[in-house]
Amino acid sequence: MPVAPAPSRTGETSSDPAVGIGLLVFAELLFATMDTAAKHLSGEMPVGMVVWGRYAFHLAFMLPFLIRRHPADVLRINRIGLVLFRGVQLLAGTTCFFTAIRYIPLADAVAIGFVAPLFVVALSVPLLGERVGPRRWMAVLIGLGGTFVIIRPGFAEVHWAYGLVILLALIFASFVITTRILTRTEQTIPMLFYTALVGTAGASLILPFVWQTPSLEQWGLMALMGALGGASHLLLIHAYRVATASLLAPFQYAQIVFATFYGWLIFGDFPDRWMIAGTTILVASGLYVLHREAQINRRND
Repeated sequence: MPVAPAPSRTGETSSDPAVGIGLLVFAELLFATMDTAAKHLSGEMPVGMVVWGRYAFHLAFMLPFLIRRHPADVLRINRIGLVLFRGVQLLAGTTCFFTAIRYIPLADAVAIGFVAPLFVVALSVPLLGERVGPRRWMAVLIGLGGTFVIIRPGFAEVHWAYGLVILLALIFASFVITTRILTRTEQTIPMLFYTALVGTAGASLILPFVWQTPSLEQWGLMALMGALGGASHLLLIHAYRVATASLLAPFQYAQIVFATFYGWLIFGDFPDRWMIAGTTILVASGLYVLHREAQINRRND
């Protein structure tokens, strides 16, 4: 699942780029590992339980750390409605992703999910009032073309789960826009707490309808997902504290490499030429958008 930059307040400066890159790449490895565990579990138990395990154990692992390190900040929030909505967005996106990877290769789902940054460009116009030039619009269209190359409509039977990944990308783009708005008024710690809390509460609502007593191995994998999710978010926070977002952004695509490796090693899903070609187009489009945004930000400084 694509990962949004860790929410942070403006004004932070880069102090150790190499450490930031290392932390981000390691975080992407942990996210890919968590997704792999989710794909394995989704083939054995209801997706609703997998989503619940991901959030419940995430909250269980993070809460003691947050309370010990930031006891006064955990509940401090200014725009509670929007913060809760952000949690609902991530819960919906996670549910779409975990359902999709039950049926389609992990690498395909992760790669298509990275169309989300291109959707962010499109949504930033009506939601944030930002101006997007023709070159960035062209990059968005080319990136969408890369997504269709991966899916290959008309050349092969298209599984309905690919539609869920497109929906995930739209939800995730909206999540990123919401995060951008909230970083103007909110701190990182309470946003992390409420995201995990909303996910756990929301997934718990459907738990009685999908409950299946997990085996010891399944309990262990759900706990692993929670630990990996919590550790990954903490790594992201620190990465964006010591290195700039523009520097780190290209390295987020390492998650596709890790997902491809896991897909081949564990599930026997080796990427074909269409997946490789489409992913290349998608990544190139995303990197161009990042380059153009960096140029525009430098002009506006």
